[in-house]
Amino acid sequence: MSIIEAQGLHKAFDDGTVAVDGVDFEVAEGEVFGFLGRNGAGKTTTVRILTTLTRATSGRARVLGLDVDKHRSKVRDRIGLSLQQAALDPLMTGREHLELIGSLRRMGSARRTARIGELLTGFGLTEVADRLVATYTVGMRRRLDATLALLHAPQLLFLDEPTTGLDPQSRRALWDFVRGYRRDGGTVFLTTQYLDEADELCDRIAILDKGAVAVIDTPQDLKKGIGGKVLTLPVAPEARELAASAVGDAAVRLDDGVLRVDLPAGDDVLPSLLKRLADGGVPLSGVTVTDPTIEEVFIRLTGEGLERGKGNDANVGAAALARTVGTGRGGI
Repeated sequence: MSIIEAQGLHKAFDDGTVAVDGVDFEVAEGEVFGFLGRNGAGKTTTVRILTTLTRATSGRARVLGLDVDKHRSKVRDRIGLSLQQAALDPLMTGREHLELIGSLRRMGSARRTARIGELLTGFGLTEVADRLVATYTVGMRRRLDATLALLHAPQLLFLDEPTTGLDPQSRRALWDFVRGYRRDGGTVFLTTQYLDEADELCDRIAILDKGAVAVIDTPQDLKKGIGGKVLTLPVAPEARELAASAVGDAAVRLDDGVLRVDLPAGDDVLPSLLKRLADGGVPLSGVTVTDPTIEEVFIRLTGEGLERGKGNDANVGAAALARTVGTGRGGI
């Protein structure tokens, strides 16, 4: 069963900028679906369309069987949404945020109290629940935002770059949460700029390039589709021309002083390449050969890597989200 259906989604802004250009995909119930792309590729604009925060210029989208334009209120009641910029009031406590959203969602007092206690415990926020959000770390704010999205136990959860800026421990904690949510039968639509995160968590991945979907497949099949292996070699600035000359026609790129060479399938390729590098006077210390990663797939498809931690293509401010929640028609 498809829990999200997008057909020919197109979004153009008043200044003529096209953010989404003919996006098509489906998300199956119970999967973690990754949505990858560089800044400005259209990820967050697509999320905003699917969550009723903006309307597509053309095309059609259905979420949980509901048309997102015709049934906006019903869609908002049935989904959870956590955007990259959390709509949190620094002068409220974590518990006050949860009580407020529970009231706006018309949850009964007993159910609200039980659910809040369950989420605070599950996300390790019990000890800080009655502290002002102004005192929270970035990781605590992310976790609180996730509890707000989950308060009404939605069947479908949208997470827009949820781990940007988090320390490794908080990031792993959110990974564990996503896995647990999926085990409990939930569906997750995840945008991220961390390619290892998508590889680790997602059942399928869509790579967005210039507003359109370039490919959709499982992480395993995307990597298999590349074939061969990847050689990486730290190269000093003075040795870069030598390395490029020795590599010859092989697919090669330089990333922060590291030479990356895409090796075609075949056992005889690597020895001959290493010999050419050595004969060319290129130091070979630190050479590694690995299987392709999702990052390699992304670069092959788009011609460039991701820029991490610099925001997204259409962030929604806290005030806009607060207005959405305040209508009593959904929100975070």
